[in-house]
Amino acid sequence: MTAYGLQLYTLRKPFAADPKGTLSRIREIGYDAVEFAAPLSMDFADLGAHLRDIGLDCPSVHAGLDDMAQQPDAVLAMARHLGCRWIVLPFVMPDQRDWEAVIAGLNAFARRATAEGFRVAYHHHDFEFAPEADGTRPFDRLVAGTDPALVSFELDVFWLKRGGEDPLAMIRKMAGRVRLLHLKDYKADGGMDDVGAGTLDFPALLAAGAEVGVEHRFVEHDFPPAPYWPSVEASLRYLRGLG
Repeated sequence: MTAYGLQLYTLRKPFAADPKGTLSRIREIGYDAVEFAAPLSMDFADLGAHLRDIGLDCPSVHAGLDDMAQQPDAVLAMARHLGCRWIVLPFVMPDQRDWEAVIAGLNAFARRATAEGFRVAYHHHDFEFAPEADGTRPFDRLVAGTDPALVSFELDVFWLKRGGEDPLAMIRKMAGRVRLLHLKDYKADGGMDDVGAGTLDFPALLAAGAEVGVEHRFVEHDFPPAPYWPSVEASLRYLRGLG
């Protein structure tokens, strides 16, 4: 059976109010894993112990560019406590988008993380596919400039579509470098939806991911309607129904 995880950003409000209770409920719903997105101030040793107690894997954690550069020890300790294998850069703020500096910083952090037994990836949105003044696209620069031996990619099928890409074609094009997938659906009007409720062909996307070496698949919804839980339940129910 295919393992599915949940990106915790989807449940950021319940998680902030009750971290352990939220993790337990995610496991009870039937998710196999979570991808963490949490401030470095949290007690990750305690949370990691809870994950092990309830049998919920945490293969990946998101960490910001500034934290990677300024607090690498804390980022690596967080990943170690949670039992992660992957550390992912999830977003580049507008004032950080000097792409040569981003590439250099990501490569530098990835060298250290790799030496300590972790793997590193970049998660995109849609702005990386917009051409800049010189005609180049940040995504293409990231793919070319990051070291393939050190930096992989976490492709997000919604943001690929929103950025004007064909998600299926991009997964295949990134064979060997895409190791993680974010699963969220795309409404006909361009909005975000629960997995299986929109226009994307998830059977084809998941099959392509398996063909090119994707290791982890995470459901995510950036703006699920309150009370949030029906969204993550519906997405998993759809995915489990695919067999």
